[in-house]
Amino acid sequence: MTSPRLVRTISRLAIVVATVGAGAPAIAQPAASPGATDLRPGEIQRLFDAYLVMEAQQALGLTDAQYPGFLGRLRALQDTRRKQLQARAGLLGELARLSAPRAAQPADEGVIRDRLAALQELESRSAAELRKSYQELDALLEPRQQARFRVFEDQIERRKLELMLRARQNARQQRQQRRQQ
Repeated sequence: MTSPRLVRTISRLAIVVATVGAGAPAIAQPAASPGATDLRPGEIQRLFDAYLVMEAQQALGLTDAQYPGFLGRLRALQDTRRKQLQARAGLLGELARLSAPRAAQPADEGVIRDRLAALQELESRSAAELRKSYQELDALLEPRQQARFRVFEDQIERRKLELMLRARQNARQQRQQRRQQ
């Protein structure tokens, strides 16, 4: 049974993928549905994560026996990556605030050093956690499937970046059009 939330996610993802696949002319056209062009980066990431989950079995040639284990480990990898990106963004935000050239009061250099050390620790820990997640996922896959997965992940990431770039360009064009009116 398909949940309504999954259907909405797939519908929005179809719009996203169609926009990316259709190229620049699709941007000049009105949105296919309300809210299709105002997706936030986190929503776009979740949509592409869902797309990766939906397409992985076919793209990697997974057997029915492999798929359930793969799905759990893929979600664990995605969660690990998402948590690390959020933690890193938080630390970088702190560093930006602490090192701002026009801050009312300059931050103590010791505090900045502590935050830099925390960032380095996070990056080291993140690399180890990602390596472990990939190893657990790879344990289910044959070498050819492992290679396909890396290529597939890269293709998804490229599509996501392309979509985000086009969304920014579209937003910029819309702002310019509103100013001209």
